[in-house]
Amino acid sequence: MASAQKDASNGFTTTNQSLNSGNAFSLKLTKDGVAQTAIRVDDTTPQGIVDAINAADQGVKAQIINTGDVVNPYTIVLTGAVGADGNFSFTTDDASGTAQVDTLTFTAPTANGTITVAGVPVDVTVGQSAADVAEAVRVALVAADFLADFADRSVTAGGTAGTLSFQWGAADGANPLISFEDDGSTGVTLAKASPATTPFVAGNAVKFLDVDGITTRDLNLGATRLKSATDSRVVVDGLTVTRSSNAVDDVIPGVYIDLLSANVGNPADIRITRNTSVIKENLQAVVKAYNDAISDFGILTGARSDDETDVYSGSLVGDSSVRRIKAQLRDMFIRDSSTPGSAVNAFRDLGLDLDRTGVLSLDDKKLDAALSNHFDDVVKAFSANTNNQSEFGVANRGIAGDAVKAINDLISTRGTIMQQSESSQSRIDAYKLQLETLNMRMESLLARYNKQFGLMESLVGQTNAMRESLTSTFEGMMAMYTKK
Repeated sequence: MASAQKDASNGFTTTNQSLNSGNAFSLKLTKDGVAQTAIRVDDTTPQGIVDAINAADQGVKAQIINTGDVVNPYTIVLTGAVGADGNFSFTTDDASGTAQVDTLTFTAPTANGTITVAGVPVDVTVGQSAADVAEAVRVALVAADFLADFADRSVTAGGTAGTLSFQWGAADGANPLISFEDDGSTGVTLAKASPATTPFVAGNAVKFLDVDGITTRDLNLGATRLKSATDSRVVVDGLTVTRSSNAVDDVIPGVYIDLLSANVGNPADIRITRNTSVIKENLQAVVKAYNDAISDFGILTGARSDDETDVYSGSLVGDSSVRRIKAQLRDMFIRDSSTPGSAVNAFRDLGLDLDRTGVLSLDDKKLDAALSNHFDDVVKAFSANTNNQSEFGVANRGIAGDAVKAINDLISTRGTIMQQSESSQSRIDAYKLQLETLNMRMESLLARYNKQFGLMESLVGQTNAMRESLTSTFEGMMAMYTKK
């Protein structure tokens, strides 16, 4: 059997010196015979090349490795996808051929402010046309270092209003980008149109100086091939199977084959060992879930908390449904399996034990012994030796199957918990109606009492007024008869 390997190429060895006199250059990746978009490299150090390849995200990863060589310690290693389809190659171009030309199209401003094109600020005002904006940008670029420092860059008016034709320099490489920002929210936009096919110009190969500072060498990222990308091939019972990966998990049901090395002409035995760690982890999870449930039941049926935000403590005090559910859960763990084995009949034979306080525990040593010595009995006791079980019918399902059915019966739409919940909700709805009726009666009674109290208060006021009037009259009469 042959193993698939990643396609990795040794690029070149050099110290971290700049390449090609520091000028930007281009890399072109070809995968499975198809050329990809050119990758522009501005930082021409080995690390810059690595960063540019990784940033392009074209399916090839690059890294620098220090090999420990005293003279040429650094190597760029390129790694592609596994399988024969992962073959790739890189070519380089120093962009000394024809450079790219972009057409820049501007729109008119809707507000006064500043736009920035290629790092050069340009002021625009409302009322300017798109052609005015384009001309203002052209004048600013011509006066700026962005053009003045590069003799082979140029900008001219385009063939239509509001457009500019921007000629990049040869050193700008393939796929150069011009920046644009509307700093002042002027509403000006820039549309950039490059040729339909971004030119990967036929320039010269990228050069760099060797460590001696004299010798000039080509940058060849495919100089040394570490591994060839091939498909893996495995022969199982005379049948040859080819895959793009070393991992083969769909030939023998339930068996994962990891091809570590070629073994052509020498048959290999596959020894399958049983992994029981997952069973132990699942049983430990069952123990934790049971103990957590019992703890929650204790909180729900215990004393009410003084914490006003705690709405659960004591909320099910005296509820008979909780006692029934606890009894059913406990029965799942202490009763015998409906499909017992010869040596494993119940959870207790696997090391699970309930103490007098109701806490469930697991004896790892007893479980390991049962899994090692009586695995078939464990499977039978748990699953009745079946893979697909139904919750319908009366067939025995084993410990796990019976437990799943019992829990489903509890939480189903016709189960105890749902019926109890619906019953409680019905009582709550009835209480709400009673409270609404009582509230209406209280409001009516309050209105009647307020009316009666109002009449009484008016009568008392009239009576007080009459009393005061009579008192005044009697006092006047008394004054007449007592006057001397």
